[in-house]
Amino acid sequence: MYYPYFRGRQNELLCLRELLESNKLSKNIIPVIEPVHFNSTLFITLEKFKNFNRDIILIRNPEVGRFDDEYRKMKKDIEEKDVAKKKKLQENMERYKEILNNQTVIPAYIVNATIVNKVRSKEIDPKKYVFINRVKGNCDYYAEMSETLEARMTFIPKDEDFKDDVSGETVMLEDVYNKARRNVDYLEKPDDFFSKNHLTFSKRGYQGFSDYSVVGDEYEENGFAPLAIAIHIVYFDEKKVLRVHHFVSDSNGDVSDIPRKFEEAMEKLMSWDKLNNIKITTGLNNLISCYQNGKFPGLGVIKKYSLMHHLELIGDFLGDK
Repeated sequence: MYYPYFRGRQNELLCLRELLESNKLSKNIIPVIEPVHFNSTLFITLEKFKNFNRDIILIRNPEVGRFDDEYRKMKKDIEEKDVAKKKKLQENMERYKEILNNQTVIPAYIVNATIVNKVRSKEIDPKKYVFINRVKGNCDYYAEMSETLEARMTFIPKDEDFKDDVSGETVMLEDVYNKARRNVDYLEKPDDFFSKNHLTFSKRGYQGFSDYSVVGDEYEENGFAPLAIAIHIVYFDEKKVLRVHHFVSDSNGDVSDIPRKFEEAMEKLMSWDKLNNIKITTGLNNLISCYQNGKFPGLGVIKKYSLMHHLELIGDFLGDK
């Protein structure tokens, strides 16, 4: 099983919804969402998974973004708004709670000292939750109280010593994306190793594997106009190892004319010697269609299509059985 980890930005959620609606999201893929915003895009996505009877993991204690602040603001608005607005907000809140309680929305916690203390005090029953360990330092908790922390499923960093101390099913979590500081830096190494965890997770005794796709672990709240556009396409080599190729624009002296930068990057993709040998997924086909129709889809949509391509590619490898 593959558990892609997303921060719940709009285009990441839209990526999941579009794949689900087009029957392109393998049943062997269960997304993990660390919600960064308390908004309708998140609710509609969760509801879509409920309607399709597909599982999705939702983290209840997000560490980045504005989810908690926006949730508290909505509760405050319910108390202060006029009757008509208050009723609408209350309906939205009840709808959110109903979705959260659906069995397809699997609750998860990022493990930290607060969560461990709540387990010790029996405020949290781990077996009802997925526990996610994003740092290797958490292995100390498990060395001390392994069986007490046994969860419905436990995500851990790629570390065999850590794994030895965890009771129950484990998922290997690793940031496999070698993210450059600037898009233009990808010109120095346009083709890079991505991952072979899809080949090794079962051999190593893991129930599944997880990563941050072509986004990476680092979270940035706000985007900015880039000097260069980079399109990241994951592909299998002849040994079924995953690699990623970065197609970078050429006119990178300033932030002007972003559509031209997209065209330059796409020209490199279209002339790529491996293009005819890889699966043309929905996401990749959408990128190609934009280029052929002279349309610049926007930076967020470019990222969405790259994510869609990655998930469909992995789903095709894993199958639906």
